Amino acid sequence: MGRVNNQPPADPNQGQLVDESEQLYCYGHPKTPTRLRCTRCERPICGRCAIPASVGQHCPECVAEARRSAPKVRTALRANAPVTYALLAINIGMFVLTLLTGDLIFDRFAEIKALVALGEWYRLITPMFLRAGILHLALNSYVLFTFGPEVEQAYGSKRFALIYFIAGFTGAVGSYLFSLGTSVGASGAIFGVVGALIAFLYGKRGSAMAFGYMRNILGFVGLNLAFGFLVPQIDNFAHIGGLLGGLILGYCLDVTRARKPSLALQILAVVGVAAAGVALAAYRTSTFF
Repeated sequence: MGRVNNQPPADPNQGQLVDESEQLYCYGHPKTPTRLRCTRCERPICGRCAIPASVGQHCPECVAEARRSAPKVRTALRANAPVTYALLAINIGMFVLTLLTGDLIFDRFAEIKALVALGEWYRLITPMFLRAGILHLALNSYVLFTFGPEVEQAYGSKRFALIYFIAGFTGAVGSYLFSLGTSVGASGAIFGVVGALIAFLYGKRGSAMAFGYMRNILGFVGLNLAFGFLVPQIDNFAHIGGLLGGLILGYCLDVTRARKPSLALQILAVVGVAAAGVALAAYRTSTFF
């Protein structure tokens, strides 16, 4: 995340200028003459009070008010994310069930590559409900809790569910194609959710706020992928497969874009991404042994 520089701007003309014939004084420093105004409330402000914003500069009071209102917005956003919370509950429940049954659940539902090649293709879906330990569960749950409500609000619950499960499938296919050993976890699905958020923000890139948020998320994804390549236990190909699935679906299912995708294009995207995953899995199966 980038730092916010609260120092006065080098060029005082970055703020909103007032008529030079009108002598104003900073509301926070009454003895300091100024030609700047807060672009939000129009209070006169000096360079010491001015806080850079995406458009012009804001006074400390407006910045404080925006920060106070942000938790309320986020709380309202999180309150309307039923699929996200259902997924969190299912994942936690499956983790508890796994603890109670020992290796039984893992042996039956984990992505064991040789068994997938022998025809147990359901193992490309079921691993997203399993976790390798409490830390794995905590990390997956935290990222889903952080980004899931935003994506569910942006796309609606039905489209969000499609993105999650299809990206989870494409993530498992990525693991099946390039990784060895047994794989479990919802990282592919969660990377797909983050990919959909990137696609959504890309459609709003004309907004400085959306562009800045997208840049921060791209940094988050880049760091996680780099870390995944450094740690052998992390199945980074599942991350990449899920991310690609989420990016494609997110772009094609975003009905808030200026050029709204047709229903036919949305259906084609869902079917096409899922079919591509099936085709790649079939190819890997044919060359496995």
